[in-house]
Amino acid sequence: MILIFLFLTLIIVLFYPIVGFKMFKSLKKKNKPKFYRLSIILLILILIPGFFWKLLPGSDFFWQPIENAQEKNYNLELTGFEYNDGDLIYEYETERAFNGDGYSIWIYKIDEKTAEYFKNPNEEFFTKYPKTDFRNDWESEFWKRTPFDQKEQKFLDFAHSTLDELDFELEDLLNENGNYYAYEYYMHSFGIGNIDFYIICPNRKLIVKINSNT
Repeated sequence: MILIFLFLTLIIVLFYPIVGFKMFKSLKKKNKPKFYRLSIILLILILIPGFFWKLLPGSDFFWQPIENAQEKNYNLELTGFEYNDGDLIYEYETERAFNGDGYSIWIYKIDEKTAEYFKNPNEEFFTKYPKTDFRNDWESEFWKRTPFDQKEQKFLDFAHSTLDELDFELEDLLNENGNYYAYEYYMHSFGIGNIDFYIICPNRKLIVKINSNT
């Protein structure tokens, strides 16, 4: 979706000098009606990218419901339960390469209803999820109860990050009873190449989402 927006923005920006030149010619010829029409067209071309990239005041009112619905749908594929992430309390992202390589971690504070559900999720939570559509060529390790199985350490190592600004580390969450973890990964010839790693902590009301690509 972002690539589509970038492509459309590039096309629109390329029209700026064309419309501007025609405006200059119409003004030089004192063709005011044409100048006004072109002015409106140029204004629209300027406003469209601002709307797409949520730079215009009020554009959030349009995009927020769409983003909330997408977020709920993603979490449904992730856990079998529809919910919004909640407040973002921690974020760390490296710069991404052109092919998406890089690292991101987000930690959210989930609401009471979501936390209560995950204290006793249904059985399919452990046998069918995560099953995200856009990772259909990746391997999935379904949700498991903590404590973390040390046999899976190489996957945690690949997804690991130190949480400098918080009073806990990923290991604390994974060794604490009552939590859950799952991950999806893609193997390269040399080993793990990409991973999405997740942790849910109902008592702390936290969900951790990690993406690491190489």
